[in-house]
Amino acid sequence: MILIKVNENKHQFSNNLTVKELIENLKVQTNGIALAVNNNVIKKENWTSETLQNNDEVLIIKSTQGG
Repeated sequence: MILIKVNENKHQFSNNLTVKELIENLKVQTNGIALAVNNNVIKKENWTSETLQNNDEVLIIKSTQGG
């Protein structure tokens, strides 16, 4: 089991997964989001190759509209 912290919430997974797999598991809408792993921004084109490790911290920021 690995533990990944996403926006201050802890999630357990049975094995390592990519950023893209994490997003799919958590059912996060991908339009208008930015993502960082351990304070390093990960470009969307690298989500399939970036593998998460035990105790990684992921920050997902969603853009909003307004004025």
